[in-house]
Amino acid sequence: MTMPARQRGLSMMGFLFVAAVVLVSALIAFRVVPAYIEYFSVQKALQGALNDSPDLSKSDIRRRVERRIGAEYIDSVSASEIEVTKSNNVTTASVSWQNKLHLVGNVSLLLDFDASASR
Repeated sequence: MTMPARQRGLSMMGFLFVAAVVLVSALIAFRVVPAYIEYFSVQKALQGALNDSPDLSKSDIRRRVERRIGAEYIDSVSASEIEVTKSNNVTTASVSWQNKLHLVGNVSLLLDFDASASR
């Protein structure tokens, strides 16, 4: 008597499980990627404002950051939230914020961001 050949491949249950994992991962990625793009835009605005400021005063840095975040349509941060500190000839501008992303039903994802730049 011959042994039947072993079947190889993905069963229907295995396929559904893999499809569910891929869909959930894609859902989360599509919601998270814009928040991280905004984070990098805020980071770039802080660094650009510090590089463009001739006297590194707090009001000048905030004004320059406000112009940059307005030009890049950044909604999660305002210029009044920017903290500017000076120590040992180094000026640092930083801001922290949270972004709550609704996923499905009553499930949400909370992201904490801290952006800073120094000159």
